[in-house]
Order: sequence, then C-alpha cells, then structure tokens
Amino acid sequence: MIKVSIHPVTYLLALFALLSGFIDELFLLFLIVIIHELGHVCVALRFGWRVRRVELLPFGGVAEMEEYGNPQPKEEFWVYSSGPLMNGAMVGWGFFMHHLGWINPEFFYLFIEYNLLVLFFNLLPIWPLDGGKMVELGLSLILPYKKALQYALRISTFFFLLYVATLILYFRPYFSLWVIAIFLLLAHWREWKQKPYQFMRFLLERLKKERGEPAGWDVVSITLSPNILVRDALERMYRHKLNYFCVVNQRGEVEGIFSEEEMLHLFFYGDQGLRAIGEVLK
Repeated sequence: MIKVSIHPVTYLLALFALLSGFIDELFLLFLIVIIHELGHVCVALRFGWRVRRVELLPFGGVAEMEEYGNPQPKEEFWVYSSGPLMNGAMVGWGFFMHHLGWINPEFFYLFIEYNLLVLFFNLLPIWPLDGGKMVELGLSLILPYKKALQYALRISTFFFLLYVATLILYFRPYFSLWVIAIFLLLAHWREWKQKPYQFMRFLLERLKKERGEPAGWDVVSITLSPNILVRDALERMYRHKLNYFCVVNQRGEVEGIFSEEEMLHLFFYGDQGLRAIGEVLK
C-alpha cells in the first residue's frame, strides 16, 4: 500500500494562506498538485514500479520509488513527464470549459495560472523537481551512472542558487517562494549526503536482477588498466547497458575480460573491492 503524507512546508503555507485570506486559492492549488502527482503514480504503477510513498508539497510532490536507476529509460521519461502532462491536460480542459461558458472567467484565469505555475516550476532542472530528474536521466544515457549523478546534482545546485538569486533581486517579499527555497535547500543537502548510498543501491539492484540480456540493451566495453581497483571500475558502469570490462596492459594486450555480473560478485561476495584488477587476474 502506498503511504501518502503532507510535507510540513505545505502546512506552513496553509497557515500563511489562512491568515492572509487565501485559503480557497490554496485549496485549488493543492487539488491541482494532487492531480499532478496522481499522473506520476498511475504511470509508475502501470509500468510495475514499486511506489513506496508519496509526499505532497505546495508545488508538486515527491514519489519515492524503489528502482534505483534500473528501469528502462522510456519508462522513466514517461513517469517523470506524466505530472507536467497532467497539468497540460488540465489547461486544455480549462480552455474547453471556458469556451462552453461552463466556468466563470475569474475561476478560469486562476485555474490556468496555477496549472502553468506548477507545470513550469516542476520543469526547472532542480532536484527533486521533475526537471531535475529528467536532467539526471538524460546524463545517465551518455555518462557512467555515478558521474551522471554527480553532474546532475551540480547542475541542480547551480540552478537552485540562480533561483535564490532571483528571489533576492525580484521576489524578496514573497514568503511562499522562500519557504519553497528552504525545502529545496534541505533536499539538496540530503541528496549530497545520500549520493554514495544511491549508487550503492543501484549496484545492489543490478546484482539482484536475474535478467540475462535485456531486450534493446546495448553492449558497452569499458577499458581498464590492470592497476585500477575493482571498486573504481564499477564506478564506470553505465545504466541500461550490458557492461563488459576489458583489462588492457601498457603494451595494449588484453589480459582479461569481466562481465558486469562477475565484477559485481567480486565486489560484494569476493571481498575484492580494494584489490587491483591485475591482482585479481593472477
């Protein structure tokens, strides 16, 4: 069963809205957020993902999955984009209902404004927004997974600082935007701390999968020096590819080839993580 919770930031903004007389507007925004998040959850469940928990925020939500970078890229793309697509669908529905004259203009403009706000805010390349997850997905298609995680978080940090600078210059009195900034700051701090564990969970998930050769996966050959450690070699693994490690000495001679499964077993079961590949071959 999926656990649903409301982030404390939402309660704080609800109190602010109540004191300011904007409780009806907050209720509409929260309804839009729920529909946005339902898009993510429904598509994830459709693909068979394991959704542990959904935490609702004023601008979207955070759905905790248990896939750790191993689903197909197309699945991830549709899961991450399904929330913004729901906002796009609601905008279309709003224009249709307004054209028929079934909703009043005041509600129509507020409904469209909030949907566009949630849509474009979630597309910012900042973790844990949908845009930040899409950046990580795109980088993981062209870079080793650990390096993609590092670069995605650096890009996210840059745009977060740009967001804060924009608040200071143009939106300093907007309390709600500062509350969101605090949430994003805490999310970044938590992500920097969990980055090594996230990669380790990815390796464990790859180890557990009895997959053979997944359809559509490319084979990538990773060239290694005999002096590189087993642990460091695993950091060159790609997602959604069958990784083979080719050990080449200084003379250009191939000394050995390891499959992804063999390298993972050396690391987790053989206690060989801190040994050089060349020593393992002896």
